[in-house]
Amino acid sequence: MMTAGTIDVRQEWNELTDYDQELYLDAVETAIERGLHQRFALWHVNSQVWAHDTCSFFLWHRYFTRAYERMLQSLMARMENVTIPYWNIVRDYNKQEDGSYKCREYGTCSSIVYDLGGKPTGSSEEDIYYRAYFDIEELGWIHQGPPIQNMWDDKQRGGTVRFDMLVERIPKGCSATEVSNLFIDPKHQEESSSLLSTKQNALNFWRRLQVGVHDNVHDTVGGFMRRPASPIDPLFFPWHSTIDAIGYLYEICHHQIVDIENESLPATVENQDWNWDNSCWYTPEAKELYPDARYRNSLSKEWFLQTGSESNSSNISIWEDPLIGSFFMNSDDLTWWNLLNTTTSNPQLGYIYSDNILPEVQELLRNDSKICPTNLKGMRRFSPTKTDRLQPRSSFTAQEIITDFVPAW
Repeated sequence: MMTAGTIDVRQEWNELTDYDQELYLDAVETAIERGLHQRFALWHVNSQVWAHDTCSFFLWHRYFTRAYERMLQSLMARMENVTIPYWNIVRDYNKQEDGSYKCREYGTCSSIVYDLGGKPTGSSEEDIYYRAYFDIEELGWIHQGPPIQNMWDDKQRGGTVRFDMLVERIPKGCSATEVSNLFIDPKHQEESSSLLSTKQNALNFWRRLQVGVHDNVHDTVGGFMRRPASPIDPLFFPWHSTIDAIGYLYEICHHQIVDIENESLPATVENQDWNWDNSCWYTPEAKELYPDARYRNSLSKEWFLQTGSESNSSNISIWEDPLIGSFFMNSDDLTWWNLLNTTTSNPQLGYIYSDNILPEVQELLRNDSKICPTNLKGMRRFSPTKTDRLQPRSSFTAQEIITDFVPAW
C-alpha cells in the first residue's frame, strides 16, 4: 500500500508485498466481523436499479468503492494506508491465451481468485451448495478462506459461492485490444477526435464498459458476483477498482471531460439519433422509478443510495446510515461531476493509480491517437518513497458507530 502525501495510490494485487496483501485481507476480515462489509453489500442490493440501469453506473460505483476504501482505512491505525488493489485481468487473459504458460482459466491464471476467498472446499459436484445473503440465494462451489472465514449467510452458513474457477475461462472481452476498443465510440468512429471529449461520449464509454468487460467477469466468476449481492464476494471491490482504473485511463485520454458541466454541446452531438434529455434510463423499471433522471440534472447526490425497496418512501439516504454513512463524502455542493477525474488529485476522491496500471492497455493507447487523443501524455507520475504516508484521519471510527447500531439484516 502506498500514499503520495494525502493521496492514496492503488496498486495491482500481485505487485503488493506479502505484508500488504495480508494487511488488506486482515482489513476486509475485520470489516466483516464488525458487519461493515455486509452493510455495504446490502446498500448495493437495495440500489440495484439506480446503480446499474441508469447512466450513473460508473460514477456510482466509483463513489461506492471509495467509501469502502475509506471504511477499511478507519478500522485500525495500522490500516490507515490500506487501498483497494486492482486486478490486472488483461495480463491474466494474455497468459491464458499464450501456450507458453501452464494456465488455462481463472483458477490457474489469476491468483487473486483464490487469494481472496481461498480454494473451494470440495472437489466434486456433490460439494456444490447454496448460500443466501439478503434473501438472495445462489448455488456454486463454496469458498470460505481468508478474508471471509468468519462471514455467515442468512442461515448461518459460512462463505460465498462461485462457479468452478478451474473450468471458467477469462472472457475475450478482457484482452488489451477489446478493452482499448471501448475507448472508441461506434457512433463517432469517423468523426473528428474533438467529439470524443464530449459528455455524451463519456457516458457512452461508461455504458460500453458496463455491458462489456464489467459484466463479462461478473457473469463468468458467477455465484453472488452475478447477483445484486455481489459485494459480499471479496473479489467485488478489487474488480471494481479495475473497472475504475479503465475509466481513469479514459479520463487521461479525454481529459477535457473534466469541464463537461460547463461545456456546450457541439451541434453534431445534439442532432444525433438519441434523445439527450431522456436517455438516462436503460430499463423500463428505471424509467418508472426515476422519471426525472436526465444526463443534465440527474447525477446529483439526492439521487444516490437509499436503503430498503427503491420504491419505498420511507427510505433513508446513505449519509444517514449510522453504520457506514460517515465514509461517504458529503457536502452541500456535491454532484456526480465532482467525482470525475481522479487524474488531478481531485479532493473529492483523494486517490490515483500506480504508474504501471494495465501496461498492456497503456501500450495500445500510447500508440493510437484515434482511441487516445492525448496518448496518455497527461498521466500523472508517482514515484513512492519510504516516507510517503497517509495523514491520520479525523473522522470517528467504525467501531464507535457500531456501538449504537443494530444491523437491519
